[in-house]
Amino acid sequence: MERSATSYHSQGLVKALKVLKVLGAQEKALSLAELSAELELPKSTLIRLLAVLEQEAFVYREGDPPVYSLGHAVLDISESYRRVANTADVAAPYLKTLAHETGLTANLGVLEGRWALHLCVQEPDRPLRFRSRDGSLDYTYCTGIGKMLLSEIPVDQIGQHLPEEPYARFTEYTIVNREQMDANLVTIRERGYSLDDQERDLGVICLAVSIPLGLDVPVAISVSGPAGELAPELREALSQRVHDVAAELAADPRFVAAFRAERGGQRKGENHDR
Repeated sequence: MERSATSYHSQGLVKALKVLKVLGAQEKALSLAELSAELELPKSTLIRLLAVLEQEAFVYREGDPPVYSLGHAVLDISESYRRVANTADVAAPYLKTLAHETGLTANLGVLEGRWALHLCVQEPDRPLRFRSRDGSLDYTYCTGIGKMLLSEIPVDQIGQHLPEEPYARFTEYTIVNREQMDANLVTIRERGYSLDDQERDLGVICLAVSIPLGLDVPVAISVSGPAGELAPELREALSQRVHDVAAELAADPRFVAAFRAERGGQRKGENHDR
């Protein structure tokens, strides 16, 4: 009997959470009939669930006949999550595994004005490695992760994230003007990954891919290391492994929630002015 009661209450909790998810996905309040159709639940069941949710301020009811929307208790919880959300903490285990497997420094980055901001860096356990640190900034135009991020934004916004021409030259391979940059970005979009082939530092190569969150705020991960270990014949296989990790991060709801809490972003194609 105890197990049966537990199961009954668990089912009720699951149904109540589904009500909140449906209301959270809407841009307008829903009637009882609309909720019933969306959740495929009897109205009598919904009335009981909504009464409890309204009592605890998770649901707000208004009008006659009534319509329902999310209550302030949901906002209180979301704000609490926003305060503790940490994208770097969630990403670190993924990047640590990637660094260990490849022997390369793994990095998670976003655009920050004319810079690429390193949100999380994990180094391999070896004497020879590319050094960086969480919270550091580097140029967009001559780094793998910076160029990957540039390739993900609308063309008319790219100039906002680039310095005045000619760009500072760090090596003989550095891109120094917008014409070269645009050509390189076309290649990146076609190839599916970005490459800093000794453009920032001689002897160092960085390969980066985008994390497919479907947001208008791009985020990418990269691996960096000695040029001799990222020879052209090795790059396709390496890019596939980095793509796999990017997909794992995109599929982790904790990462997605933490990233949106910290960095914002809307789904691509969304119009919130409707």
